[in-house]
Amino acid sequence: MIQLEEMVELLIKDIEDLHNFASRQKWTMLTRTTFPIELEQSVAKLKGIQNGFLDLQKEMKMLLEKGTPDFSEFMTELTKELKVLEANVSLEKNKKFREEVVNETERTEVPELYSSMQHKIIEIDLRARYNAEKARIFAAARKVPFVKTGTTAKNLIGLLQKKDEELHDEKKKNLEMKRKQFFGAQEEKVLADTERELHETDKALNKAVGETGIALKTHLAQINYVEGSFAHLKQKVSQIEGMHETFTKKSLDLIRELKKERDYARMLALEIEQETLRTRSEYMKQMLGIEEKKREAEENAARKYEGRTKELVKDLEEKSAMIKNLNKLVEEQEKEIKRLRQEEKK
Repeated sequence: MIQLEEMVELLIKDIEDLHNFASRQKWTMLTRTTFPIELEQSVAKLKGIQNGFLDLQKEMKMLLEKGTPDFSEFMTELTKELKVLEANVSLEKNKKFREEVVNETERTEVPELYSSMQHKIIEIDLRARYNAEKARIFAAARKVPFVKTGTTAKNLIGLLQKKDEELHDEKKKNLEMKRKQFFGAQEEKVLADTERELHETDKALNKAVGETGIALKTHLAQINYVEGSFAHLKQKVSQIEGMHETFTKKSLDLIRELKKERDYARMLALEIEQETLRTRSEYMKQMLGIEEKKREAEENAARKYEGRTKELVKDLEEKSAMIKNLNKLVEEQEKEIKRLRQEEKK
């Protein structure tokens, strides 16, 4: 399926990205500040690869086909390694925090640790690449139609899968052989040598048993003396235990009283705070009431003087109109008087 092939290719791309990221520089050159950053980013990429394998495994299980690659062993190892790496990330962060709080001038680098972490991540990445290649071969084998089972392409892919598994097994055997050569392999012992060693061991045990019996008799007298001392010591221990019990009781009583005082002080502080809040609320309420009364008084005064002002303005307007009317009347009478005088002259 195209979907399966795309998943495999994306997974291989993530694996190559982690390899390039982890091997782009020597971690022995990192500092206490840069190492946790590199390690945390590498662990995050490893988690992405783990999720990719989980998705790939689910997809392959849904196919229900024979010869499906099994990643269970690798996934178990990957989970364990991730736990160790995450613990190292947490430890390095705590070291950095403690370094900043306790002693800012101390900068102790551990190049061996940094190098081992780099090698560990690259090794996990290589195992991931090996398993991803198995998935790629499986996906390539599925592309060959079923009717062409006997074709050369199908046979070559199947042979490639088989040889890959054989190569992996031979690699394990080779590593085991190198490990034995490095640590040294013990030669197989013949039956006679084993019988001789058992006989010598039996003689040594008999000698040890005899010496132990003599030592036991010697120590019996010492044990009697120790028993007397033990009885005296037991009496002293009983006295000390009684004193300790009395001290513990008094200490508990004191702690109980101190706890009561602490609880009382805490409750008193809470009550004082509550009373303060209540008083402040009451004070604010009174202040708001006074402010409200002040505002109402100002509004009443404003309304009162506004009405009075309107009445005065209206009165002035009426008087002004009356004066105008009187002026007009006077002017008309003067005109009438002038007219009458002119008529009398004529």
